[in-house]
Amino acid sequence: MSSKPGSEVSFARELRDALSAIQMAMEVLRRPPDEATRDRMIELMERQLATLRALADRCDSAPSPGAAMPAETLTRRILVVDDNIDSAEVLGTLLEQLGHEVFVAYTGARAIEVAHERRPDVILLDLALPDVSGYDVARTLRRDARLAGIRIIGLSGFGGDEHRKRALEAGLDDYLVKPVATETLGPLLLVRR
Repeated sequence: MSSKPGSEVSFARELRDALSAIQMAMEVLRRPPDEATRDRMIELMERQLATLRALADRCDSAPSPGAAMPAETLTRRILVVDDNIDSAEVLGTLLEQLGHEVFVAYTGARAIEVAHERRPDVILLDLALPDVSGYDVARTLRRDARLAGIRIIGLSGFGGDEHRKRALEAGLDDYLVKPVATETLGPLLLVRR
C-alpha cells in the first residue's frame, strides 16, 4: 500500500465492499430467485472474487513508501433505473459501497420524475422497461435543457450493433450489455457529459 494518508482505510474499504457485495448476492440467492437473477448474482460474486484476488495481488506488490498512487474515485449522484427490483437494488448497493450517492427507479415514468427532482450526474438506464422504454426516457430527458449535463448509460441484454445505434440515436452517451463488470462501468461513471 502507499504512504498516502488513509490508504489503509481505502484498502480496507475496498475489501469490505467486495465482501459485502458477495454477502448481498448470497442473500438474494437465499430468496428463491428466478434463473436470470441467480445467474446475475453468481456473475456478480465471480467479479467480486476477482476484486478480492486483485486486492491480494496489491498486497503482494505494494509500492514502496512515498510512491504516488492514483487519485481517489470521484463521487457521483447516480440514478439506477431497472424494472427488475433485485437487479436495481444490487447495482444500487454496489454503487453506494463504491461511495456514490444512489437513487433507484423501477419504471420509466418514475425515472423521469427522479431525474427532474434529484438531477443526477449519471443515469444507468435499463432500455427494456414495461411502461416507457429506456429509449423514450432518454429522448424525454434530452429535450429538457436543464438536464443536458446528465450522462445517460443504457443497459441492455441485447448486444447487437442495431441496438447500440438505436440507443445512441435516442440520446444515450453509452450502451453496455448486461451483466456489466464493475471494471467496465467504473471509468464511464467518471466521464462528464
